[in-house]
Amino acid sequence: MSSLRVLNPAAERFGDAEHRLAPRPASLAGRTIGLLWNGKANGDVALRTVQEHLERTVPDVAVRFYGGAIPCDRALLEQAAKECDGVVAATADCGSCTSWITHDCVQLERMGVPAVVVVSPGFEQNLQASARAFALPELEFVRAPIVYNNVTPQTARAETVTILPELDRALTAGEGQTPAGEGPADERVLEFSAADPTDPTEAMRAFDAHFTGRGWGDGYPLWPPTADRVAALVEGVGADPEEVLFRLPPGNGEVTVEKLAVNCAMAGCTPGEMAVVEAILRTFTDQKQRTMIRTCLMSTSAHAPFVVVNGPFARRLGVNGGRACVGPGQQNQVNIRISRAVVLSLTNLGRWSPGVMDLDTIGTTRKNIVVVAENEEESPWSAFHVDGGYAADEDVVTLFFSVGEWDVGVQGHLDPEQLARAIGSFSGGNSGTGYFAALFGDTESSPVGRLMLMAPAHARAFEEGGLGKERVRDVLFETGKEPASRLVEPIRKLHQDGKVRPEWRWVFELDPEDQARTPLPVIERPEHYHVVVAGSARGKDLLMPTRCKPVSERIRSDWLGSAGGGRM
Repeated sequence: MSSLRVLNPAAERFGDAEHRLAPRPASLAGRTIGLLWNGKANGDVALRTVQEHLERTVPDVAVRFYGGAIPCDRALLEQAAKECDGVVAATADCGSCTSWITHDCVQLERMGVPAVVVVSPGFEQNLQASARAFALPELEFVRAPIVYNNVTPQTARAETVTILPELDRALTAGEGQTPAGEGPADERVLEFSAADPTDPTEAMRAFDAHFTGRGWGDGYPLWPPTADRVAALVEGVGADPEEVLFRLPPGNGEVTVEKLAVNCAMAGCTPGEMAVVEAILRTFTDQKQRTMIRTCLMSTSAHAPFVVVNGPFARRLGVNGGRACVGPGQQNQVNIRISRAVVLSLTNLGRWSPGVMDLDTIGTTRKNIVVVAENEEESPWSAFHVDGGYAADEDVVTLFFSVGEWDVGVQGHLDPEQLARAIGSFSGGNSGTGYFAALFGDTESSPVGRLMLMAPAHARAFEEGGLGKERVRDVLFETGKEPASRLVEPIRKLHQDGKVRPEWRWVFELDPEDQARTPLPVIERPEHYHVVVAGSARGKDLLMPTRCKPVSERIRSDWLGSAGGGRM
């Protein structure tokens, strides 16, 4: 192999047609300036510092403060646009909040109101990529010298003083922030040559090094997406290569059949596996869950997609839902190829890239994305997709966002009810902001939940003992409790900032002894437990806290055809 020609995996278009900034006034004198707070710690301190500066230095200025969430409500943005001549927004200091406050300021700009974002160091590239995704790449921002969430209010105030002149310039017709460019576009076809024609791997290594260096890989060696291999995938699903399927978050990249096939080819997928990948990616575009999906994809927390595949096609492909279905190994080769293709597609078509639009503080191996089948053959219960209203013979994928995991090691049991209580005892602990907080709006659209991967042996023990899936879920909820003192501790600052739901403020008003004596469920409702039968043989379960409602999509029947599970 002296040369290798491969197709470019990156989307050609991100976002919609670009918009321009709203006109800036020559001066802020006599103007009304809005201060938009998204609820992040010390963002209000920074904005109040801006207010003091404006009222002290700008003649006849009026200042209005708006307290919002992540993202801010549309009605609040419209109110700010109606009442203000310019808006300063804070704070962009994590992945999801940076993207959403960028979104909010883009909306204000489109309403004709100049806006500027206060961004913490380390999140500028995220803001600029988000601005391009929302079709306003010129959006103004000012970089703070600190991450506000990490400091005292006194430090936040002192550091904000240093950026006040830049904020003045960004709101007026003076010189503002120069947006980062995209860089030169890559050609559709890239060629890699071997200097030594006797080395059959040199061109392959050059291809892999270039793709990895461009951020187009996942850290593992890639299969070359040659034109022939990509065409075979497209032909295998019987689709038009130029068909636009959807725009993929968080970068809103345009996904065509050919671009999807390129990324699937890089993972070594078959046409049948590509059909599953397409359905999984479609779950990320769900409009009802768009806020939390984007939030989970971009958060500094270690939220990670987890996918369950149901239906006869999963069995036909060989998606493993039995023994050792989570993790590496020959038994999971189909699962892994599908998961790699999802990761590569999110990266190259959705800009879900570490350090760009995925800003995990530490990260997690779960972001390799686990794909499993439900073990329907060994389960005594109806399948998960059937519980969701699908027919048993329909082929369905379901997206969860996991936040962690517990190995549930129950050592025998006395009776089914006791077994359920034993399993439920593992479900304690906090999950992010819990269900008390209102930082992301109402908990109906962003519930804290639990995904239970239950071994067939335990499911059968419940069924034989007269406990159905719904009763098991209720016992898990009843047993999974913690003292209120443990649940409130991580969000005391949110309570101080007024970001706790009104119906739960009473918990914070209890004295410490009463908090310690008051047990509360770790999630808000029993229906936020989701039970999927997986694994085999021994009764061992895996419990994962989740963030966001699960999203299900059918695999396209017109793509299935005769596609099989063999390697390309």
